[in-house]
This record gives sequence, C-alpha cells and structure tokens, in this order.
Amino acid sequence: MTNLTEGNLFRGLIAVAAPIVAGNVLQSGLELVDLFFVGRLGAEAIAGVAMSTTIVMVLMTVIIGIVTANTAFISRHYGAKNLDMVAKGVSHTLILGLVFAILLSVVGILFAGDMLLFLGAEPPVAALGASYLTVLFAGSVMMVELWVINSSFQSCGDATTPMLLVVLANTLNIVLDPLLIFGYGAVPAFGVAGAAYATIVSRGVAFSIAFALLLSGRTPIPFSLRTRFEVPLAWRLIRVAVPNSVQSGLRSVTFMLMMAIVAVFGTAALSAYGIVGRLELVALMPGFGIATATAVIVGQNLGARKPERAEEGVRLSALMNGGFMALVGAVFYFAAPAIIEVFDPSGASTEIGMSYMQTVAPFYILIAVAIILGFALNGAGDTKRPMYATLVSMALFQVPLACILPDLLGIGIIGVWLAVVCGTILQTGILFSMYRRGAWKTTVI
Repeated sequence: MTNLTEGNLFRGLIAVAAPIVAGNVLQSGLELVDLFFVGRLGAEAIAGVAMSTTIVMVLMTVIIGIVTANTAFISRHYGAKNLDMVAKGVSHTLILGLVFAILLSVVGILFAGDMLLFLGAEPPVAALGASYLTVLFAGSVMMVELWVINSSFQSCGDATTPMLLVVLANTLNIVLDPLLIFGYGAVPAFGVAGAAYATIVSRGVAFSIAFALLLSGRTPIPFSLRTRFEVPLAWRLIRVAVPNSVQSGLRSVTFMLMMAIVAVFGTAALSAYGIVGRLELVALMPGFGIATATAVIVGQNLGARKPERAEEGVRLSALMNGGFMALVGAVFYFAAPAIIEVFDPSGASTEIGMSYMQTVAPFYILIAVAIILGFALNGAGDTKRPMYATLVSMALFQVPLACILPDLLGIGIIGVWLAVVCGTILQTGILFSMYRRGAWKTTVI
C-alpha cells in the first residue's frame, strides 16, 4: 500500500503508476492481438470491429464518469484517513455501475446493427460488427464491475492487485482469441464474435477473483454487502460523474463522427483509421496509467490538505508522459508503413494510415500533457472544466473543421487529420489555462 501524502513524491508516483502502466501495456498488447487475429479475417472485419469499438466508447461514457467519480471520492477520503467513507463509496459505485451497465447492455444488444449502419458502415461490415457488439454487451456487467473494483484499489494506493488481475485476464484472453475466432477441434469458429467471447470469459474470471478479494477483508477497503444504500451519497457521486460522463461522451461522439467522416472515403480508409486508432490507443495506455496515478495523488493530497504537493505531482507526471509520447511520436512518424502492414498484410490500409501518423504523431506531446491535466482536474473532483474544454475543442471545433478542410484545401482525407491536430492544440491550451487558475484546489466532493 502506498501513501502518496508523505515521503518522496517521485517514488510514490512510480510506485503507483508502474503497476498501472504495466497493466495498461498488457491491455494494449491484448488490443493488438485482437487486431492481429481479426485482421486475418479481412478489411471488412477490421472495419466492423473498429466501428464497434467506437460505439462501445460512446455507450460506456456513463460508466467512465462513475469510475472517475469513484477515484476522486475514494482517494480524497483515503487521504483524509476516513475509511468508513471509502467503504461506502465503493459500495455505492458498484451499485450505480451495475444499474447503468444493465441499461447500456440492453441498448447495445437491441440496436447494434442499426448504430453501425447509422455510422455509414456497408451491410457486410455492419453484420460483422453487430456480431461482435452483441456478445460484448451481453457480458458488459462483469467488465464494468471489475473496472470499479480495480479503480477502488488504485485509489487507495494498491496498484499491484489490479495489475495482477489484468495479467490474468489478458493472458486468458490471448489464449482464447485464436481458439474462438478460428475454432479448433470441437470448438466452432465464431469469427469476429470469437474475439468478444474471449473478452467476456476472461473478464468474468478476473471479476470473480476481484470481488472475492473485496469480500475477504484482506484489502484496505472495509467492504461489506450489508452497507446501507444512501441516496444523498449516491447523488454526490453522480454530481461528480455526470460532467465527466458528458466529457467522455463528447470525446466518444467526436470519434464516432470522425469515423463517419472517414467512412465517406471508403472501406480502406475505415480500415486504416481503425488500425491507427487502435495503435494510438495502445501508445497512450502508459500515459493513461501515469494520469490515473496523478488523479490519485491529487485526490489523496487534497484530502490531506496538501495542495502544493498535489501540484508537484502533476508537474512530474506531465514531464514523464510528455517525454514518453515524444518518443512514441518519432517512432510512429518514421516507421508508419511497416507498423500498419503488420495488421493489414494486404497493404490496402498502408497509404492512408501512413498519412494519419505522419500528420498527427508530431503532436503527441500535446496529447500527453492534455491527458495529465484532464486527469488532475478530474482527480480533484473538478469535472466540469475538462467537460467544457472537450466540448469547445472537439465537438464544436474539430468535427466541423474535419468536414470543411478536405474540400476547402483540396487535400482529401489529410484535411481530416489536420482537423485532429488543430483540435488537440486548442484542447491542450484550454486545459492548461484552467489548471493554472487553481480553482481545482478548493473543489468540494
């Protein structure tokens, strides 16, 4: 267990961030394994899974907000050494997560095909994507509750247990992927849906272990199934969650709209965008681990009434993540063709994917800083300001620009990539301005 309110802050950051980064890297590896095996089914399969992932991101925004509120609430009260409120926060978040996960599952299952067609997918692509989505949403409750439990452990400074759970889940997932996608012996080939089955089974096993640990009393959280549900406490969590859900929703809807814009350029463009999008997400995973640790540092130190220490943690994290993403950007810029062809051996996606990487990758350092600043504000419970930054920079600026630039400049799909760059620059500037004002230091949860 790591106490982030005392001692060497850099060591504390590393102690919490390293297991989270390791877990995220493993998750990233799984994403690439999924993409590798699905890619063997053709460009239509890649496009179907890519568009399905976008829909999942949109529908999971409510859950993302709840998990963010959980992190802010638990880290704040753990820093203040109020373990009773920590236990209540976990219990209430699990209940809220369960309710919303069930609702989202119903929506996802009933309208999977319709949503893909709405995004502009051709019927074969929509059919493949729907088979993947239906299975994924059928088991989404276990994924959501595992997410809540892991974030609770991390908020108390225990990042090792979630990492081990991720190792277990991802190892099992990687083993099951080829078996369920292509079949073997008595096991039928489920195709694209097999990747989703592998995800659900592996997450179900990890959730069972995580919940058993929570009930065992061997964790820093004095959790009990007998905790009484308190509407005012649930409402406090929801008030923090809603702006972050809106922010995540805006980001996801923006990506979905960008996917629809890219779809105008054909299936090859969709496939390329799906590949670079997945690769980008993989590259950002270590940064999300650092940012999660940053949110915990901010929450715990504000709870302990040490805002200056929280601020120092944000500076360290921004330098660390910025340096890492600068290196990643250089690799992507120069090795783009070789990287893309690993996942689409046909070469259909190479040219368009390369144009994205060589346009956007030089600005990865700004994305890295924006992630840290956004997580810092969320960790303080100040979720409204990041929401406004996302609304302005992505929904109101980036998407319209992506519609205009291709024809206005006569550069085709590269105009879409330039819109991504412009949106990134604006978002980073807005978040930095909000952070420097310092109102997050006095946020009350």
